[in-house]
Amino acid sequence: MDAEAIMNINNEITMSEATTKFFISSPTELAYKVDEQKEKIEKALEKNNLYVVYETEGQVVGFLVFRRYEYARLNHAGAMGMGIKEGYRSQGIGTQLICFLIEWGKQQENLEKICLGVVSVNERAINVYRRLGFVEEGRQQNQIKYEDGSYSDDIMMAYMLK
Repeated sequence: MDAEAIMNINNEITMSEATTKFFISSPTELAYKVDEQKEKIEKALEKNNLYVVYETEGQVVGFLVFRRYEYARLNHAGAMGMGIKEGYRSQGIGTQLICFLIEWGKQQENLEKICLGVVSVNERAINVYRRLGFVEEGRQQNQIKYEDGSYSDDIMMAYMLK
């Protein structure tokens, strides 16, 4: 089930010592139940949002989510998020998922902009986004405060479809 796989990847990233600081959410805040995750996905898809999974040998190893903003004045844009399972990173999966999103986005009526937020310590992701054409639009300094008292910036980036 894709909902369970997405939930497991999210949990793995937030629980891992190496990647926990890549998400704004703390490990305790992503503890969804599978039924809740499935319902969340179904509601998003009803609104023409996008959930994409990447499979290798029948196993979900990555996902990308895109949610279009609902307010009329913001509806020309939406936000994306993604996660890749440990052991499958640095293999181009994230690039493929983002390229799929960009091509999908170009086909969507009145969609002009893909937005994302990325934590400043996630340099690998920032480099991928820049390489694919995303530009930094702003930065909230020390926006994220971790349990150990350290901080990271929240970087807002965007890709203009039109």
